[in-house]
Amino acid sequence: MTISTPIIAGALLLALLSACDSPAGRTPTASSGSEAPFAGGSGATDPAALSPSATRLPDSLHLISPSQVGRLRLNMKEAELLAVVPAAQLTKTTYSYKGATYPAYRLRDAQQPQAPETVLEFIRSGPDSALTLRRIRIYDPQYRTAEGIGVGSPFGAARQVYGLTRVRQDENDFVAISGQMRIGWILDEKSLPDNHGPDMSTADIPPATRIIGVRVR
Repeated sequence: MTISTPIIAGALLLALLSACDSPAGRTPTASSGSEAPFAGGSGATDPAALSPSATRLPDSLHLISPSQVGRLRLNMKEAELLAVVPAAQLTKTTYSYKGATYPAYRLRDAQQPQAPETVLEFIRSGPDSALTLRRIRIYDPQYRTAEGIGVGSPFGAARQVYGLTRVRQDENDFVAISGQMRIGWILDEKSLPDNHGPDMSTADIPPATRIIGVRVR
């Protein structure tokens, strides 16, 4: 029996339409059930839902890492600082530590001169009593870790990423300590429970509590 050309063409067309309508033939679409980023506050998304894509990542000059912030590293000498940072960005000042006064610099950001200044705290060390960088205090939201955590981040996000171990009063700050990063996250005490003590469990810190400063030492 001879099958006419129109019948063959119709059968092929029907087969193609069936294939396109099958699950394997459909073009996949993006899921509408993606996780929301950590938001904080009442009814907030849980910290475990923090999405890396929702964080703001820094450039190399604003990267916070263990013992280093951009080009600045702990224990660098004053002469090394002046070799990498233009003098116009630095203002000499002092700070107090255990009842003594030590030299420091306030560092203005070259890209955003109106941003909060970074404080570089020095101490004399070594046989020659050379000034070396002891601690870096950051208040500028441009500075972030590789995971996007910095000033303005919620405490819940930092706890989820770094597994913070201690939260306590230290000098004039209430600080959450990250042992693995050697970084202290200065918390907004106005967001903490009333009449809290000098030491707190991380579980007692409201997840939406804001980080208002970062200490690297």
